[in-house]
Amino acid sequence: MPELPEVETVRSTLEGQILNKKITNVEVYYDKIIENATAKTFEEALTNQTFKQIKRYGKYLIFILNDYAIISHLRMEGKFFLKSLDEKRSKHEHIVFTLDDTISFRYHDTRKFGRMALLKTTDMTSIMNYPALKKLGKEANDPTFTKEELYNKLKNKKVPIKVALLDQSNICGLGNIYVDEVCFMSKIHPQMLASKITLDDASNILTSSKEVLAKAIKAGGTTIRSYTSSLGVTGLFQLELQVRAKAKMPCPNCGTIIKKIFVGGRGTYYCENCQKLRYPKVIGITGSIASGKTTVSKYLEQKGYKVLDADEMVTKLKTKSTIVYKALVSKFNDAILDDNQNIDDHKLAKLIFENQMVRLEINNIIHPAVFKACQKAISESDDKLIFMSVPLLFEAGFDKLCDEIICVNITKEEQIKRLMKRSKITKEDALLRIDAQMPLSEKCQKATFIIDNSKDLCYTIEQIENILKKI
Repeated sequence: MPELPEVETVRSTLEGQILNKKITNVEVYYDKIIENATAKTFEEALTNQTFKQIKRYGKYLIFILNDYAIISHLRMEGKFFLKSLDEKRSKHEHIVFTLDDTISFRYHDTRKFGRMALLKTTDMTSIMNYPALKKLGKEANDPTFTKEELYNKLKNKKVPIKVALLDQSNICGLGNIYVDEVCFMSKIHPQMLASKITLDDASNILTSSKEVLAKAIKAGGTTIRSYTSSLGVTGLFQLELQVRAKAKMPCPNCGTIIKKIFVGGRGTYYCENCQKLRYPKVIGITGSIASGKTTVSKYLEQKGYKVLDADEMVTKLKTKSTIVYKALVSKFNDAILDDNQNIDDHKLAKLIFENQMVRLEINNIIHPAVFKACQKAISESDDKLIFMSVPLLFEAGFDKLCDEIICVNITKEEQIKRLMKRSKITKEDALLRIDAQMPLSEKCQKATFIIDNSKDLCYTIEQIENILKKI
């Protein structure tokens, strides 16, 4: 879809080609293009009118004539062509203007999504009161657009920031391509709720918007897929795109591989290192089996903090009829089911800890679902601080969601003792389960904070309180 820079390129190009030219004939071949008048009215009103000015607001072109104005939105694939009078009309050319009896000015639209409106006025104040224009916000590159204005527009929006920036009533002129670039330049994750931006974020968005749009306009817009200006001008800004359409390529800032996701149904490109989900602040809690993660989590919950427990999520995700349940049963059949066709945790655990390849297969089914659930819970939360308890936090990549990480440590002797008592298993089985996970020493090296849970509970609580003061 042509965005503000592409529409501006069309506007400036047309200025040099149709201004002061008289419409001597109009033919409408697809009535629905005209949204507020009949084809006959449109044709009769514009015959003998002369193009005086061409303006633009956001993605709308505004043609000013002697007595009328035409508001044009190109939508997905609308284009204008200038052709000789004797050139045969293509089936996708829906409105044909004859100018000065010498030039054919044609509106081309493969999908027929574009629209035009006819207004009997040339006054811009009146034109801007047309419903489609009246609902638009300020242009993204408007020098009078302040960070306070943008912040106030977005602070109550419970939608991802990308969705909010695509909403033309909030900020006008940014489309899918340029929102990705603006979010990247502003170091904002496209899935972060708009309601969580700060004044600094709003300032960065406006600064980035003005910079990217100025560069794109100078380059003639972006030519991607079906868009060109169709008037002898092809945009070159695609050569300067930093993340858009760069999936699986290195980030220009840090080298991290750029990812493609879908936000609000739109393909979205971002760098997960440069554009982290910053709000709320997420503190990961990890450790090894029987090290005391649950003890730490329960204490934090009692203190009133929100705790996302991966184990509890797994329990919900593998109930009957869920995607995870179906995937596990499809893979392992009755080997993991009890008499009521529920997943038997003991049978599943036996498979996990006795066979490394099977363990990987199970993890590949469960971990992505839990990751997605955690990510959703974080992005939708109103909390400023969230704790996330994940046993395999590092192994499964959950550390990417965290700002800081607590590792609950314990001596191996105490760990074996607690695990044998809790799970009623032999020392040999306890060691098997402990050795199936990343060594605690390695997790401690990766963590921001370490809690020694080998001693009395009061000592563990004291350490938690000290960490809370720091974060």
